[in-house]
Amino acid sequence: MKRIAFTMMLVFASFTGFAGENNACFIPKGSIGGGITFSYNDYNFGNGAGDVGYTTLFSLVDGIKGDIMTFGIAPHVSYFIADNLSVGLRFDYDRSSIGHAMGQMSLSDGMSFGVDDYNYFKHMYSGALTGRYYMPLANSKRFGMFTEVRAAGGYGQSESYNVDGDDKYGTYQDIYKFSLGIVPGLAVFVTDEIAFEVSVGLLGFNWQKVEQTTNQVDKSVMTSSGANCKINLLSIDFGLSFYIPTGQNKTRNR
Repeated sequence: MKRIAFTMMLVFASFTGFAGENNACFIPKGSIGGGITFSYNDYNFGNGAGDVGYTTLFSLVDGIKGDIMTFGIAPHVSYFIADNLSVGLRFDYDRSSIGHAMGQMSLSDGMSFGVDDYNYFKHMYSGALTGRYYMPLANSKRFGMFTEVRAAGGYGQSESYNVDGDDKYGTYQDIYKFSLGIVPGLAVFVTDEIAFEVSVGLLGFNWQKVEQTTNQVDKSVMTSSGANCKINLLSIDFGLSFYIPTGQNKTRNR
């Protein structure tokens, strides 16, 4: 955890240090920011007529069919304590589901089992403290990059179940999460005060505790933690933000 936090601070400091060589003011001190980001993915795979499904993981999982949906929305507000540097708050709601999934898992030549009519649903609520630094591209007042440090905590629930004839077997989970991450992105001002933004999580630390009940009988508690250094293309966020200058910068034009 200490190494990850140090690495994240080093990345953020390197970015801001590099940006500090550029004196251009992208968003002035005293500005108030706000907006909303969103993400949505909807996949239907292996369900076409005559479709045999997908094979993944070197044929370990074969003939996958099903529907996958992910959705996320996050309003946020911020205040610029210095030129190009803001602190803020963010609230996230994320929802994901897998419907009517089926497939075949082969563990060895003589051992395999099938998954039929598997369903999964999960939703998470989280809040975060953020610090973000902007760097204009080539002294532009409309195009800029940013890097954001985000500390978030949240709670969610999930349910997964299989249907076998008239019987339903399932697992219910209460999920507690904490994460610390770096989120780089790009901002493009379409007017003097409104910007289109795109961002993606890049580096971070995640801690999670899960309290699980299976078939309303068996209970267990699991805790996990670890670093995440992967770019998840399914978690790319798109959004619109507004930035309102105050004080001496009220009449600032781009």
